[in-house]
Amino acid sequence: MDKPYYPYQAIGSIELLARTLGISSKRLISIASRVDNSYAEFELHPHPKTNKIRTVFDPKYELKKLQKRINSRIFEKVQYPKYLQGGIKAPDSRDYVENAKIHSKSNTLISLDIKNFYPNIKEKYVYDIFKQFLNFPDEVSKILTTLTTYKGFVPQGAVTSSYIANLIFFNSEYSIVSALRTKGVIYSRLLDDVSISSEKRLNETEITKNIKFVVSMFTKYDLKLNTKKTKKEYKNKKNPYEVTGLWVGHAKPKARKLERRYIRQLVYNCELKYPSMKDSSDYHELWNKSSGLVAKLERLGHSQAKRLRARMSSVLPCYDDIEIIKTKKLIRKALKVPREYHQKHGHIKIFNKLIYRCGILSRTHKKLSKHLRQQLQAHYQNVPTIREYWHG
Repeated sequence: MDKPYYPYQAIGSIELLARTLGISSKRLISIASRVDNSYAEFELHPHPKTNKIRTVFDPKYELKKLQKRINSRIFEKVQYPKYLQGGIKAPDSRDYVENAKIHSKSNTLISLDIKNFYPNIKEKYVYDIFKQFLNFPDEVSKILTTLTTYKGFVPQGAVTSSYIANLIFFNSEYSIVSALRTKGVIYSRLLDDVSISSEKRLNETEITKNIKFVVSMFTKYDLKLNTKKTKKEYKNKKNPYEVTGLWVGHAKPKARKLERRYIRQLVYNCELKYPSMKDSSDYHELWNKSSGLVAKLERLGHSQAKRLRARMSSVLPCYDDIEIIKTKKLIRKALKVPREYHQKHGHIKIFNKLIYRCGILSRTHKKLSKHLRQQLQAHYQNVPTIREYWHG
C-alpha cells in the first residue's frame, strides 16, 4: 500500500459527526467556538544539543477529550503505508526501531529534517485532509479543522497533531516513494524526520538530486528543509550511520557500543547503591532511568537485555518508613472520596498512582500492600481506565 487509505463512508453532517464523537451537536459547536481559549501554552527546557526552546500547547480538558475521540474514531481507522512510522496506532509496530529497520541493509543514508514542522503546517492543508482525503463535506471539514488547529497552525502538544503530521502529504508522498523505489532508493518518515537510503553507494550528484526531489514536496506545502540537520553518510566502521538514533551498520538496528557500555554501567551503579540507598528518592530516579534504557535494549532484541533486566529486578527500589506512612495517609484520604466522584479524571489518576505505590510497598511489606490494595479496589469498584475515561 503506497497511499493512506480510509476504508469507511464519509461522515456527512455535523449531526453525524457529533454522534460519532459521542457528544451533542450543540456542545460540539460550542467547543469549536472556544478553541483559541482552550490551550495552555508553555515552553520546554532548551534542547541540550541545539539550545532551542520549544513552545508546546496543551489542550484543556474538553478539547483534549474531543481530540482523543477524533483520533480513535477517525484517524485510527485510516490504513497507513509502511513508510509512515511515527505517532500511529496500527496493527504492526510503528516507531523509531521499525523506522531504522527499513534502512538496515543500506550503504548510503540521507537524513532530512523539516524545519519547525508543526507550527508551519497551515490550517488550509489540515482542511484538505478532511475534505479531500477523508471526503467529508465542507461543514464537517471546517469544524474538524477548527478543533485540530490553533490560530491558523497545527499546535505541537495537541493529541491529534501527530496524525495530521502523518497525513499532511497524503496526495504527494506516495508518488515520491514510488519514484524513488524505481531507482532503488528507500524512503521513510517519522513525523518530521525523513530517511532516504540505498543498498548502492550513491554518488554526490545522485544524493543531491534525491534531496531536491523530496524537498520539492516540502515546498509544495509551504514547508522548508532544516539544512543544519541534513546528513549524508556512507556505511563504514568509523561513521555514525544512524537512523532516528539507532545504529544501522548491521542487518538490524542496534544501540552503539558506547551506549551499551553506558547502560551496563548504570545497572552496575544500581547494584552498588542498592544496599545503602534502595529507599532514597535518588535511587528511585536512578533505577527508573536505568530501567528505561534496559527496555530500549529489550526492544532491540539485544543479547544482554534479559540478563540486565534480571539484574535490575534483583535491586528494585523500596520505600522507607516515611514513604510507607505517606502511602497509608494518601490511601486513607482516597477512601473518603465519595463514589460519585470516582469517574473524574483527577481521582482516576490518584487511584492509579496509589495502586502503583502499593506495588512498590509489596516489595518489603506484602501483607500491608495487599490489604491497602484490596481497600482501594473495593472502594473504587467502578473506576474506569484512563483510556475508557477519554474514549468511552
